[in-house]
Amino acid sequence: MTFWRNRMFLEGIALGGICGIIIGSIIAFTIGANGVAAVRRALDERIPARRQVPFKYLAQ
Repeated sequence: MTFWRNRMFLEGIALGGICGIIIGSIIAFTIGANGVAAVRRALDERIPARRQVPFKYLAQ
């Protein structure tokens, strides 16, 4: 009986992964590159120090 229980568990993981990839692809297609650029701009405005590099430490 444990074989059937493990088989159903693995089938559920596989089905969930496939559905996740399909749904994620549909969302990424509808958002498009402009939406991703807008999200990146919003993150850069909220966290401005994220892209700054402390150049004084690079010269050591």
